[in-house]
Amino acid sequence: MAIKLKSIFLTLGIFYVLIGALGISNIGFFNKNIEYIISIILFLNGIYHIFYSMTNRKTPYFHWGLVLGEGVVELLSVAVVLLNTFTSQLFFTSYIGGLLCLKGLVLILGRDNKLTSWESTNAKVKVLVIIKGLLHFLFGSLIIILPLLADKAVYVVFGWYILFLGIHFLTEEYINNKKSDV
Repeated sequence: MAIKLKSIFLTLGIFYVLIGALGISNIGFFNKNIEYIISIILFLNGIYHIFYSMTNRKTPYFHWGLVLGEGVVELLSVAVVLLNTFTSQLFFTSYIGGLLCLKGLVLILGRDNKLTSWESTNAKVKVLVIIKGLLHFLFGSLIIILPLLADKAVYVVFGWYILFLGIHFLTEEYINNKKSDV
């Protein structure tokens, strides 16, 4: 099971880095296809989070219910985005930005109760989780605010967000490889 998880980290990391770099370098492509790109990212993240929560649910102190819930919300968000329930770009960016801010807050603040304890968590993993939470919150805030200031800038932020998400997966894969080498 660990090999499958490692290959998922590596595959998603490389894919997200490529998509993020494409978004940063080709804003027009992102502008025309943003609903599909975000839907693919949400779908892959949703499947990953559900798979990850199910394979690790018996691990002590793992917050599998929270991760499962995150995966379900991401999969439901795919339907919301693809069914084009948004009347404007502002509603779309507010929804996605709000989702990212919520994910960030859960990652940063959601570790103080019995269900999601930090106990027996590797220090490197703690740092990665907090950084991931801060990045989710930062990019979510930018995605909410930027359309009010500069319409096209939000596509660059989406590109950077996806790029950093890919870097996170690659970093997590690297840390998991180091743990298995020990």
